[in-house]
Amino acid sequence: MRWDLTDAPAEKVRLAQALVERSAKAGWNRCTLQAAAVDVCADSAAWRRHFPRGSRDAIWFISEASDASMAAAFRGRAAPNLAAVIIERLQQNLSLKPFVRRVMLFDIAHPAQALARMQRTADVMLGCLRPQAKSPSASALNLAYTAIVFVWLFDRSAGDAATERTTRRLVALIGG
Repeated sequence: MRWDLTDAPAEKVRLAQALVERSAKAGWNRCTLQAAAVDVCADSAAWRRHFPRGSRDAIWFISEASDASMAAAFRGRAAPNLAAVIIERLQQNLSLKPFVRRVMLFDIAHPAQALARMQRTADVMLGCLRPQAKSPSASALNLAYTAIVFVWLFDRSAGDAATERTTRRLVALIGG
């Protein structure tokens, strides 16, 4: 994933990167936010400057950065189909699997935010397609992509081949 595509202050980006590392091991809580802030900002309360609602804001920002990175891959050359967009995103985020596992656990307790975040990502994915490409509704994509992420998180096949097969099948199923 490319972090340089956001308009965010450098300190916020560094804090988000530190949170990705820490939360993958420790989960999302105030202690994780404070420890990452000390590492990056030398002030345990600095996280409030960038993420006033704590983990919710941090996860939202990291997801926005991931959306921007995915969209950048198709700037100047639109994606031929939705499966290509999803596969690109998952490849970009391969090193983030432990972090995404923690986010999915966080999302269980915060379903409204999870849905809004995934809906935004679905809209960005659809925006990566060439105009004549088949595309499902953003809601259908949201549901299919959520299922694909679960497969990806636990995929142990070489090169995430099982995830790629699942992606192509689910995208075809929803009309993408």
